[in-house]
Amino acid sequence: MEDRLEQLRSRLSRVIVGIEAGGSGGRIGAVLVEVSGSGDDTVLDLHASHAVTLPDDLLSALASLGGDLGADDLAKLNFLVLHHIDSVFFGLVESAAIDTGRIDLIGLKGLEAGGREIPDDPGALSEMTGCIVASCFRIGPERGVGKWLPVKESILRGMVAAMVERYDLDEIAREAVAVALLANESVYHEALDAVCPHGTQPARSAVATRTVRRPGEVSHEAALHGEFFFPAV
Repeated sequence: MEDRLEQLRSRLSRVIVGIEAGGSGGRIGAVLVEVSGSGDDTVLDLHASHAVTLPDDLLSALASLGGDLGADDLAKLNFLVLHHIDSVFFGLVESAAIDTGRIDLIGLKGLEAGGREIPDDPGALSEMTGCIVASCFRIGPERGVGKWLPVKESILRGMVAAMVERYDLDEIAREAVAVALLANESVYHEALDAVCPHGTQPARSAVATRTVRRPGEVSHEAALHGEFFFPAV
């Protein structure tokens, strides 16, 4: 797994799909971008965007999601949301006329409902698409011990304000671009215990990996981190 991440780091540019599942207006948005560099040296080119609106009955079910939801009902909601994310992904691939083998990475930010992030298993999307998925984005110390904070929408909007002003994008596309940038940054930063919330575990068919912090290096500088999920070979 580390070898595959190192390959991503070493490339001059990466083709990334950013997916925002909890976008404005009850929509799931996706963008196809090519990104080089990281941090202040990031250069981004937007190639395509695509979005779908979630059905009203699914939005209603998600809005009423509470802590007492049964395991079967939660599994059903996860399946439905994943189905629509998968549909957006392949709709984007079709509109961009690109082979999935050329996609280096998918960045996924799930839909937040009832104190949960759905889908609760990003590894399932890795299996469905055959691509590496970066998700569960957090802000925390680059190396050393400190508090981890989830990435919120205000941070996403701030990330893309200057970078995408040359594109005529709606809000959901801008959010998806920000997710792609989060995925790109996560490639460069080592993380420790940057686990997905709610104690979720990857599906049996998927393999999750967390990059390991090098011993002896301590820094309290904040950085963006994500957890990576790889399709079964």
